[in-house]
Amino acid sequence: MRYNPKYGSRDTTADVWALELAPLTSLGSAVQAVGGRERERLSVAGGELVIHDCKDPQDARWAAWLGPWHMVHGMFYAPEWETKDIIDTFARVAWTDTPEGMTADAGQRFQLSMAMYTQTIAGVGSLLVEPKRTSSKRIPAWRGYETSAGEIWRDDDESNTHAQPLIMVTDTAVVTLSPWDAPRQDRPGVSVRSLGVAAEDAAATFLTKIKRLEWTA
Repeated sequence: MRYNPKYGSRDTTADVWALELAPLTSLGSAVQAVGGRERERLSVAGGELVIHDCKDPQDARWAAWLGPWHMVHGMFYAPEWETKDIIDTFARVAWTDTPEGMTADAGQRFQLSMAMYTQTIAGVGSLLVEPKRTSSKRIPAWRGYETSAGEIWRDDDESNTHAQPLIMVTDTAVVTLSPWDAPRQDRPGVSVRSLGVAAEDAAATFLTKIKRLEWTA
């Protein structure tokens, strides 16, 4: 999720803040990924803020705002990586954590410039979901393959002709699925192609099985 300052009704600055949202259960994996040591832990805006000095990369700090069910996290680099800078970045947006997900309210001073959802689907590929209202230009002008959730097209504009992404459009969302041999938990390191299933076929099958997909943020 990205947000930037707004002055008046039109003007914006070039400054942009970008943070990622994830389930709170991902905290351990995130800490292990950056390594290093915990630098600070403090209460901020109704949640808990943790700051780590990173081992990888060494010239960065990683911070996360923790809610009851989810977390918002990001990397910070010098010179804007002091505690006050990190608190300011998280506090510019009002975060609301619910069991269904985390939402952000940019208020009157800021605007959300981009929001997206990403997920790796085992045996299928990488899924990207964006709001339809900000991604309508990507929707093809012709009819796609109709499914229960929406319409599906192959993204012919991509240069990767071996495994071209698929696009699904629902009433509220634009979904891009990039096929690749994402490992399954029960078959670690085993390629879907080695099982006689093309990555593109696995991706298409996955999308056609979706019954409903909505962007409600």
